[in-house]
Amino acid sequence: MSSSSYETIFRPADASDYIGTATEEIANAMDEKYYARAVNIFSSLLPPDQADVMSRLPRPSQVKILSWMTPRRLGMIVEELSPNDVVTISRDMDVSDISDVLDETSPDTAADVLREMPGELRAETLSTMKAANGVLPLIDYEDDDAGGHMTPQYIALNETMTVRRAIEYIRTTSSDINISEVTYILVVDQQNILKGGLNVSQLVTSENEDYIADVMYPNVISVSADTDQEECALIMERYNLLTLPVVDEKGRLEGIVKIEDMIYVLQEEATEDMYRMVGVAEEEKILGPFWDSVRGRLPWLCVNLATAGLAALVITLFQSTLGQVVALAAFLPVIAGQGGIVGTQTLTLVVRSMALGEISPANAKHLLLKELGLGLVHGFVLGLLAGIIVLIWHGNEYLALVVGVAMLANLCVAGVSGVVLPMSLKAAKLDPALSSAVVVTTITDVVGFLIYLGLATMAISLISSSF
Repeated sequence: MSSSSYETIFRPADASDYIGTATEEIANAMDEKYYARAVNIFSSLLPPDQADVMSRLPRPSQVKILSWMTPRRLGMIVEELSPNDVVTISRDMDVSDISDVLDETSPDTAADVLREMPGELRAETLSTMKAANGVLPLIDYEDDDAGGHMTPQYIALNETMTVRRAIEYIRTTSSDINISEVTYILVVDQQNILKGGLNVSQLVTSENEDYIADVMYPNVISVSADTDQEECALIMERYNLLTLPVVDEKGRLEGIVKIEDMIYVLQEEATEDMYRMVGVAEEEKILGPFWDSVRGRLPWLCVNLATAGLAALVITLFQSTLGQVVALAAFLPVIAGQGGIVGTQTLTLVVRSMALGEISPANAKHLLLKELGLGLVHGFVLGLLAGIIVLIWHGNEYLALVVGVAMLANLCVAGVSGVVLPMSLKAAKLDPALSSAVVVTTITDVVGFLIYLGLATMAISLISSSF
């Protein structure tokens, strides 16, 4: 969701918790029934800040604020909220009031909100919306593809127009479209097939009698309505686009995707990857309901407990070895910890690069060899340092050698697993970030213990005799 134009309001740049302070002041004013003060504070905020404050306030305060705001102002706030938050906040509003607010939003925003509504409420809301005809075609699209983000509000010129006629046409449509947001104008033919585009500056600096077909750029990047939102965002980022046309199978223009919507997509995708890597539900909010956090985290903590049990099982297999040389136990967390860090480093880079489209089957082999090489170099250096520390500490060259070799081997395994795991998930049509950090840590723990304790078992007589 995106915002439109705002009035000029000063926002202190040095305020460390501007939103938090405003929320607390509004809540306190409401508790003390100083409603005029609460209104003044809330009204002084920009719509994005009002949206943040609204989402933090308790339910009774939200209801009060909703009753104070005009549909137009609420529409600006809705543009900044997630569709789920809008549905939650508006659950006590009359259907007619909801319709009035959605009429003040962009069609794509209204469609996003309506998709999240229960079927009966959605139908009732649409029946009372003035802008229903512009919203209805968008509801059928998935909310994570180009169709779900596109808006039918755009300016398209016919290629047969002269520059003079085109400028007149734009003037006549300025009442329906916020002309201040128009940076790129699309060009179509008589069948509405996309032919090109031109900048506003290019239009106004051309001769009045020039034809649009002669001054436009003929090559315009476009996508279909079912193109994934992440791919749209990457295309716009790569080619520095502010507007991305959406066309049907015959090349007819259906709508546009704006860059401000894709900024939100990139944020959402990055957040989603980060959350999934550590097994946190993407819906969870740090200040959200307590039991929602429990439900989101506990299942993955149980999974982690089960995987940690594998590492514990490996250790029990070498109880006799540990019983003979107790000093071996001191270096178990060192071997596992370094492997976990290296694996997570590689995993983070790989998952992010996959999200940006930088990794393909063509360069997968090169990536694997690179991470294996890094594992060898890092493992050699860290293994040598760890071995020297063990030698100084215990004076046992065989124990030092076992620790050093185990460190080298585990860091190689960690680097390789950080590449293979997300790519395997991708090949299986699963999210590469899906709790990958938990799995990589388990692999490095289990393999690290096996290598370390296995080497120690083979060299136990030499290690014992050196103490």
